[in-house]
Amino acid sequence: MTKVPTLLDEAGEASIATAIMMSHHGFRRDIRRFGVALQALDAGGAGDPAALRDEWRSFRATLHGHHHAEDTGVFPAIGREHEGLRRTLDGLVQDHRRIDPLLDQGDGAFADLPRAVAAAGQVISELGALLDPHLATEEAEVIPHMRAWKAFPPPASAEEAEMLVQGFAWACHGIAPEVLERVYAMLSPEISARLPAARAAFEQRWRRVWGAGAEVTASLTPVPGLSER
Repeated sequence: MTKVPTLLDEAGEASIATAIMMSHHGFRRDIRRFGVALQALDAGGAGDPAALRDEWRSFRATLHGHHHAEDTGVFPAIGREHEGLRRTLDGLVQDHRRIDPLLDQGDGAFADLPRAVAAAGQVISELGALLDPHLATEEAEVIPHMRAWKAFPPPASAEEAEMLVQGFAWACHGIAPEVLERVYAMLSPEISARLPAARAAFEQRWRRVWGAGAEVTASLTPVPGLSER
């Protein structure tokens, strides 16, 4: 079994790799929550279809944006530096193309909740089955080459700054404080100063969508519930 990487490197430092893996943590975390919520809704239990619809729209936009950034920026940069990774990178891009139709199916199913709860659950199941090996491959073969990337470029516009603030607020949920301390130190003052309020707003959103009992542990790895100290 491949060893799960830690979010910080062996020296306890953060990098762009840390931010990428925090997103991986968020995708795994939310896939699990969608699965639990849809099962409860299907069984006639508690659940808010409108909140799930809104959260799906946010999740799918975040996942698609993550893949677009990899396809157009991260993967080409890695490929130029490491020719031996090109086959792996091509496979990861093909995974993105396989995931896109599932996102489209999810749009239809979540828009029709609660009637289409079974269809939405099937989308989440298939999406998780695709994402699990995809993220593991990135972490095993690509992430090690990103540990040396220590600086975030400053946002090019107010819109990009807002996108980064909201993205980090989402990705920070469930991450260990010692990791967040290192990540914050990498961010521009413009971003880090706005994060506390954005994170507080996300916490409210989390409780509204998933419920007060849907807590996650403070993780040191990109896998929710798995920490290595």
